[in-house]
Amino acid sequence: MQPFILFSQAHLLTLLVTYGVIIFTTIWLKSQSKELIIHAKISVGVLLLTHAIMQIFNAMSYQLAWQESIPLHMCDFSKISIGLYLLGYGPRFFHCAFFWGIIPASMALLTPGLSFAFPDPEYVNFYYGHGLILLGVSIAVFCLNERPYFKDFLYVVRITLLLTLIVYILNLILGQDANFWYLKDKPQGDTIMNFFPDAPFHIFVLIPAAIFAFFLSYLPFLIKDKSA
Repeated sequence: MQPFILFSQAHLLTLLVTYGVIIFTTIWLKSQSKELIIHAKISVGVLLLTHAIMQIFNAMSYQLAWQESIPLHMCDFSKISIGLYLLGYGPRFFHCAFFWGIIPASMALLTPGLSFAFPDPEYVNFYYGHGLILLGVSIAVFCLNERPYFKDFLYVVRITLLLTLIVYILNLILGQDANFWYLKDKPQGDTIMNFFPDAPFHIFVLIPAAIFAFFLSYLPFLIKDKSA
């Protein structure tokens, strides 16, 4: 297997294909009938939840630490949330998925911290799963006319702060190989967190950075509302 190289030709091509599929699918679906859109959202919802369940088997297949079989990463939360929303559950699931998914999933695609490049199965699965999150959110926003408001931003911030404490405690309980939300240590590889202080002090930058990322996700809607 070829080692993963950040922003190599293979990585850039993967990003181009991933975002290309998301944009093309959303534009095409938006022009289709309401009935087809309903079928598509249910199908994508099933794919998202199936992928979350398969995390258990993927961790074993890729010889990852057993803790990785537990869907506790922020992108896992987003994947489950947008999957439930597309299957007909309430808009709160969309709000969580929107803020947990837009920038975190995009940052994961840009700086994945993987060991091997395409066609390694873990590489393919990683981009498939994170691409599905963005596709689900894109369908909700552009095809189902869903959107967040500032009160939803504040709601997700409160939920995230509560979950931060819970996930941190779970990291301690699950052992040294558990590093969900990167609360115990910074991720391996080249990421924006390389500029953060060393662990455990990185957490004092990580939390405000996450909230700022949530606000950036909401900013286009805020600008639209102000201009209107």
